[in-house]
Amino acid sequence: MATVVSLGTLFLGAVSPSASLPFAAGPAAARPPTAKNTQRPAKPSPRAAASPRAVPGMGATLPCFSSVAYSVNGKTRPARPLPPVTSSAGGERLAAPGLQVTPSAKTPPPAPKATAWLVADLSTGRVLAACNAHVPLAPASSLKVLTALALTPRIAPATRYVARQEDAAVDGTRVGLVPGSAYTADDLWHALLMGSANDAATGLAAMAGGTASATTVMNDTARSLGANDTRAVNTSGLDEPGQVSSAYDLALFGRAALANPVITKYVQTRSYAFPEAGAAIGPPRKTFQIQNHDKLLYNYPGALGVKNGWTSTTGGSFVGAAERGGRRVIATVIAADPQTWQMSRALMDWAFSATAPGSEGVGELVTGPVDPAGPSRTAEGGAAEGAHAAAPGDPDGGIVRISTSSAEPKLTAGQFFALVAGGVALIAVGRHLLRRRH
Repeated sequence: MATVVSLGTLFLGAVSPSASLPFAAGPAAARPPTAKNTQRPAKPSPRAAASPRAVPGMGATLPCFSSVAYSVNGKTRPARPLPPVTSSAGGERLAAPGLQVTPSAKTPPPAPKATAWLVADLSTGRVLAACNAHVPLAPASSLKVLTALALTPRIAPATRYVARQEDAAVDGTRVGLVPGSAYTADDLWHALLMGSANDAATGLAAMAGGTASATTVMNDTARSLGANDTRAVNTSGLDEPGQVSSAYDLALFGRAALANPVITKYVQTRSYAFPEAGAAIGPPRKTFQIQNHDKLLYNYPGALGVKNGWTSTTGGSFVGAAERGGRRVIATVIAADPQTWQMSRALMDWAFSATAPGSEGVGELVTGPVDPAGPSRTAEGGAAEGAHAAAPGDPDGGIVRISTSSAEPKLTAGQFFALVAGGVALIAVGRHLLRRRH
């Protein structure tokens, strides 16, 4: 019988172990509902601060889910089943339900509070462990890695762009583009990949000929990499119907980004002087500092990037990579609790410590286009019959319950400076009135 264990803001419906796996497994989690995209909350809920569950020992059940239920602002939606897997890129085990772990591992992997995840050795391309690797889920701002892969070759860094009202009005996190002000594509790429700026994303889409043209290139780029789970609808990762990716595809994007020197420079930059309002490019135009949102860069030795993401009702996503002793690994999570960079860190810690270079994989990261109709896929592209059924005797159906709420509104740079100026003005008025009274 399944048990439901509270893990921070995530509730795990544990499922029966799979007899074919060394550590355990269960069925697989669902495509979340669409919502507005914002950055992950600065502060987790009090429940998220609870001490994490210890890593299970050998043979213990590690959860991998078959459905997901979201609680948004206290209102719980009915559980939704896992959407069908339509790709087996990298091997059939990655398309199968349940946890997949290399038999070469010394210890079982951690159990991230995520609907789907993957950790792979970038040096060999072998996937060391995965859960629901090919399940299509909302990618949030991690999709911006694909935006960069698709559009950086088409937009020269020095290209001048004049911001529009549509850019300033976009939902979610913004760097603060001012309509009528001029910026370079290089400015926008820094804002997009460091600060996850959605106004930069819409600006870059405009530079590429519009959202339809930009997403066509993005989807073509995804297919060229073998990322068959991904469908891009916009350049920002803002939730829209039909926009999905997977833990597997995010790993392909992360690997490709780190092989691209231009994108690598952006994702590894910690701070950048972004222009304030103005028409001139370069000095003496004033600037303000923006910071990289990837906390691995500040907290994990050997971190290489790549990108975080968060949506207000579908949870977090993350693509993280690191290098130790000449060995590189990558870890991705999607549809997860807010502490995504910590999950990536835990998965990479496990890969470095519990597996050796050259360890056997449960699949591989492909290096080019792949026929999406693998041997276990149906002609219509759905999963093979029964592929994601709940484990026998599991009354909860392997449900993962994620509690999220709308993130606190973010101030743009322009709004911040306006508030500061307003505060200074109020102080001056107050001093003037005090002098008059005396």
